[in-house]
Amino acid sequence: MSGIWDPSKWELHKLYSKHPDIGRLVPPTEVLSLKTLKRLLHDYKKVYIKGKNSHTGSGIIKAWKTGTGYRFVRVKGKPVDVPSIAELYTNVKRGRPDNSVIVQKAIDLAKVEGRPFSIRLMMMRDGQRKWHYTGMLAKVSGEDSIITNVRRGGGYATTIDEALAKSLGYSRQQIAKVKRKLVRIGFDIIDHSIKRGYLSHESGLDLGIDRKGKVWIIEVNLCYPSYGIFNRLEDKTFYNKIKRLAADYKKNR
Repeated sequence: MSGIWDPSKWELHKLYSKHPDIGRLVPPTEVLSLKTLKRLLHDYKKVYIKGKNSHTGSGIIKAWKTGTGYRFVRVKGKPVDVPSIAELYTNVKRGRPDNSVIVQKAIDLAKVEGRPFSIRLMMMRDGQRKWHYTGMLAKVSGEDSIITNVRRGGGYATTIDEALAKSLGYSRQQIAKVKRKLVRIGFDIIDHSIKRGYLSHESGLDLGIDRKGKVWIIEVNLCYPSYGIFNRLEDKTFYNKIKRLAADYKKNR
């Protein structure tokens, strides 16, 4: 598989779900069909529907069962109600080719002042091709948004420390422990990717922490991750380190 570039969400799900440790952090995911949509909604009550190759939160839908039918939101805004699973399937699949969409268990993410957040963790190679952890931050969703992508969903970026303290009431010691765990997961993901022939020099990992404190892998951007969001933090340490490593790799590759 050497040389694969920008693999799809479904391909990466299959890659990581087979790992004995990483696999436990991956939400249940299937290629979208009427059958899989019905089954995952039955099992988990809420799901996300995503394009296999979409990025930046584009076109993401959240769907859930109500007392009288089903409800869904596309990115942000007012929910749409439909009476049946068949009509829900028609709506969420509309305009998309067969086998181009996945359906995934929705994680009950921890919230900052009522808004869920995810974590962006950056991993990069230097000029000697050695991997480094280069930064992490929390992406807090915008009002009425079902995604945590800041630009598309209208949210904001903050530090992991602030997000964990406000959402879960974690102490400094607990926060430090979580951050070490997130970095370890980052290196595990990169190591497994490399062993399976997935080549990259910079990756952005989207992780989540649910309301019980469990860490989840939401999405892995092995290639072309955006990191401008780090410039939104008041402290530019991570942003400057990312730019420095990117320049070092480019100079010495």
